Amino acid sequence: MARLPAVTREQLKPDELEYFDSIVGSRGSIRGPYGVLLHSPKLAARVADTGAFVRFDFGIPEALKEVVIITAGREMHSQYEFSAHAKLARNAGVSDATIKVIANGTAPAGLVGDEALLVGYVHELLRDHKVKDATYKALVDRFGQQDTLHLAVLVGHYLLVAQVLCTMDVELGEGMVAEIPD
Repeated sequence: MARLPAVTREQLKPDELEYFDSIVGSRGSIRGPYGVLLHSPKLAARVADTGAFVRFDFGIPEALKEVVIITAGREMHSQYEFSAHAKLARNAGVSDATIKVIANGTAPAGLVGDEALLVGYVHELLRDHKVKDATYKALVDRFGQQDTLHLAVLVGHYLLVAQVLCTMDVELGEGMVAEIPD
C-alpha cells in the first residue's frame, strides 16, 4: 500500500480544485504520482505542467521520448514508471525487443540508431553523472540544441516522478505488470 493515499477531488479545498482539474485535463485522470502529489496541489500542477511539455510539446517522435522515459525508469528501478511507459512505448511503435533489453539493463547493446544513442545518453547521464562530448555532439547533430535541452529535462522530469513513486511506495495500478526483472 502506498505510504500516502491518493487524493480525490472531494478532499481538496475549493481553491485547489483547479489544480486537480488541470491535471485531469492534460492526462485524462489522476493516477500514479499525481494522486500522492496532490497532497501539495500547487506542486502537483507544476510537475504536471512540466510533464505535459516534455511529453507532448517538443518535436522528438513519441516512440523516442518513451525510450528515454523507460530507460530513466529502469535506472531508478521504478516498476510503476517503467510499466506505465512501456505500454505507451508499445503504442508508439517501440518494439518488444527494445523494451526487453532496456528492462533487462543490457541496452544499448542490441539497439541501433536513435534508440542506441538515447539509451546511451541516459546511461551516461544517470550512471556517470556526465555526458561525453561525443554523445552531446551526436545528440545536437541529430536533434538540435533546443531538443537536446528538452531531452535533459525529460530525463530530469521522470527522475522526479520516479523519486515520488519510490518514496511514496506507489503500487502498480490495475492491469499493470512489473517488467523490470528483480
